[in-house]
Amino acid sequence: MKALTRLFLLIIALGFAGCVHQTRVYAPLQPDGWSARPVSIACRFAPDADLDPATGMPVGDEGYYLSILTDVAGNRDFSSPLSVAFSFKKNPGGHSWIMLESPQKREEYGHNGNFGRDKLHYLEGVYQRFRDNHPNPIAYLWEVLDDGRLETDRNEHTPTFVWRMPITRQRYRLIYEYVMQRTYEQFSLRDNNCADMVADAAALAGINLIHRLRLTIPPDVNILGRKLHCWTDPKYRILEFSTPDVLQMDLRQLARFGIGSDVTEWYLGLKQ
Repeated sequence: MKALTRLFLLIIALGFAGCVHQTRVYAPLQPDGWSARPVSIACRFAPDADLDPATGMPVGDEGYYLSILTDVAGNRDFSSPLSVAFSFKKNPGGHSWIMLESPQKREEYGHNGNFGRDKLHYLEGVYQRFRDNHPNPIAYLWEVLDDGRLETDRNEHTPTFVWRMPITRQRYRLIYEYVMQRTYEQFSLRDNNCADMVADAAALAGINLIHRLRLTIPPDVNILGRKLHCWTDPKYRILEFSTPDVLQMDLRQLARFGIGSDVTEWYLGLKQ
């Protein structure tokens, strides 16, 4: 049974890895100790989700929608430490945010940060610790930054995918209140970033999204023939965080199954 379960998860992960722009978010355990896999969810819909009894699909009140927008680099690759280093060096960006619609208006909200104001960007901080021979360079990814902010538009981001689902008037109010009351000043890669905000909003709409990635990091990695020491304290062996890469793959899968819809072209047409 364990072997069948692993095979099933592998098939799903490989489907994720190959379906969009060659983005790879799965890697089985490597000889050096590296692995990557999306974190599964227990249940897709909340017990009180608003679903059509006949189809099991989300329903809402006329004119009310939640849209989730993602801007993801097409060449992101978590299959090895080397591929991660190249992927993020080439394109360190990536973002996700929401759009709330009522019959009267459309509004966009997102949580952004990691601007390098008071502390170094996450990647720069890790690189600096490597240069300083810090015993746990990768531990910089556990730091909480104080440069977060609420964004009320897409800023410089153009979405690579937009997913939309109907919601009720009550769900609209719940999500709006959450957005207005949320604290944005702090930004954390591990548990308080843009994808976390989006997933929280979706949960208030009654749907749970796959959005987290778990990396198992070996203590030492080889990058182009150079040995880099990542951690001494084993508490830094596993890094779990929310990422727009995994989020976008899940949203695309949902749209394929008829849960919500792909409205990317419609949205880009609006902005033009």
